[in-house]
Amino acid sequence: MLTARVSRHRPRSRTVAGAGVPLGYLVLALVVTGRWWTPLGGRVTSVNEPDSVLFGWLLTWTPRALAQGRLPLYSDALHHPDGINLMWNNGMVLPGLLLAPVTVAFGGLGSVTVLTTLGLAATAAATFWCLRAQPLGVGTGPAAVGGLLAGFSPAMVAQAAGGHPNLVLNPAVPVLLLLSARLLTDERPARSTAVLLGLTAGLQVYVGEEILFLSGVVVAVLLVVLVVSRPREAWARAGRVTGRALLALGVFALVGGPGLAFQLFGPLQQEGSPFATAYYSTDLAGLVVGTPLQVLTTDAAATRSTAFAGGIEEHTALLGIPLLLVLLVALVLHRRDARVRTVAPVAVVTAVLALGPELVVDGVRTGVPLPWALLAGAPGFEHVIATRLPLFTAVLAGTALAIALDRVRGEVAAVRAATAFAVGVALLPLVPGPLPAQDAPVAPAFLTSGDPALDCPGGSVLLLPFPTAPDTDAMAWQQAAGLSFAIPGGYFIGPAADGRAYVGGQPTHTGRLLHDVHVDGVVREVTPAVRERFRTDVARWGACSAVLGPSRNVDALVLQTTALVGAEPEYVGDVAVWRGLDRLPG
Repeated sequence: MLTARVSRHRPRSRTVAGAGVPLGYLVLALVVTGRWWTPLGGRVTSVNEPDSVLFGWLLTWTPRALAQGRLPLYSDALHHPDGINLMWNNGMVLPGLLLAPVTVAFGGLGSVTVLTTLGLAATAAATFWCLRAQPLGVGTGPAAVGGLLAGFSPAMVAQAAGGHPNLVLNPAVPVLLLLSARLLTDERPARSTAVLLGLTAGLQVYVGEEILFLSGVVVAVLLVVLVVSRPREAWARAGRVTGRALLALGVFALVGGPGLAFQLFGPLQQEGSPFATAYYSTDLAGLVVGTPLQVLTTDAAATRSTAFAGGIEEHTALLGIPLLLVLLVALVLHRRDARVRTVAPVAVVTAVLALGPELVVDGVRTGVPLPWALLAGAPGFEHVIATRLPLFTAVLAGTALAIALDRVRGEVAAVRAATAFAVGVALLPLVPGPLPAQDAPVAPAFLTSGDPALDCPGGSVLLLPFPTAPDTDAMAWQQAAGLSFAIPGGYFIGPAADGRAYVGGQPTHTGRLLHDVHVDGVVREVTPAVRERFRTDVARWGACSAVLGPSRNVDALVLQTTALVGAEPEYVGDVAVWRGLDRLPG
């Protein structure tokens, strides 16, 4: 059974630290995201603006839907008239509800900044509190270090830079692991533990399902480690654990079940993933090679990291040689500690699974198969990406590090000082710098003017440049207008005609045409067949007007849209407007 020594700190000291350490995390999070705050809502990450805009859109939709008495799990304000199922798009309904005042005051992009900042700090704080709780029970200082690694690991910082608040707001992760450990190791697991486990998992459905699914994978690995290490004890407790697990499952079904049911049986059902998930795996070299997001990364290392799969937001494996050595020494020295013997193998398994189906070193595929290849085809795994597992490796590594530090608190001063120095050196390569930022798209004043061209009851506004990956300015402008009108197209995950999931769902001829003109600035010939397809698309969208805002190749877009509509635009400020699309001859 996992056991821990009783803390020698006085309750008052623990209470003060319980508030002071998380406050320190918040200050650090503000430093890391500082460039996004000036002004709030006016800055976004320069690493992956489209994802930030998407999450800003999702966070904007929830309060608007609730204010209108609508279910926030579905919206036809994007990809009109088909709409999108938010449960297939990391809808973050719960954060959207809680941050509604921020969204109203500063817009969806402002909420992305706040949520990312709180996510870093809250994940660190939750890990800190869980490390001090039973059955781990480590002291305040070691727990603070463990929380720091969990909340500000290279994996967390990479996902933050990538505009992925759904993968950064992870306070549920250490809570789920702690409650699962209690359920599996306590002599008589309490009903309250099972209820809290089910409640936490159920709420996570409305924050991020990918993190919930991977948490389940990690708990399954934890269960295997415990059973293998203590088979007799596991058999003796099997009945009690099963009963409590069923109770947790029942609570989870009550809380998270409605959201999952809407996703699986509601509108816009889809199969598979739009991403080549096998491609997105961590590089073995990524364990020791830093990225530009760390302060001390050299230019040579940053260049080397460009060979890793995916963008910088998926370069998540970094732990560094010094920290790996410290963890190895801790494992050897404290191998008799049941906590270390349990946590270390789980951490190793998550790190290996993160390598994906095939071993890759410095961008070179070696052909060596890895365990993830056995899981890739299993239900649920096609929807997750292996590069997200280092988020869990960091929590587990932080836990192991905290336990090791806690073990030396009773040693002589020289040993404590040497240990503190070694840990400090080990963490230095991981120190994050301020996240890169750029100005957010500025919405044309026309879109918030209430002009009649934007009033299309039951229909939409053809907002240009046509929104599709990676061009999401129109979605940002629509957010600035409070989602007061619907638009066709968009950057989201949805089913195509074959039922498979794609980014953008089923494309339209007009959408592709306008996107191509925006990209290359070449005006296409408008034949009678092209014009007929345009009118068919406009009729299906219920588009009553077209509005073209500032963009690259804007002159070509004006010419192309004019040719399609058959009429010159009206210029209002910095936009071109074509009114009366709903009155085009059939």
